[in-house]
Amino acid sequence: MFRIKVIAHGKLTRTSRIGMDGLVISISDGARIRDLLSEVGVLDVEVRRVMVNGKRGRLEQALRRNDLIELHG
Repeated sequence: MFRIKVIAHGKLTRTSRIGMDGLVISISDGARIRDLLSEVGVLDVEVRRVMVNGKRGRLEQALRRNDLIELHG
């Protein structure tokens, strides 16, 4: 397990458990961004863009310790 920070933009701030302030979450080793979505209550079809540490990400991308994930909806 390791921790990452997730920030939501757009409607995802209201429709997910991330909220306006972001969320620090513990996630299992080997988890991918797609796995994170189910943890925070976001459907993949709601995500328009994913940023990982300031760079464009993909839903199948593996997460790493201390990543900053931004979900744009």
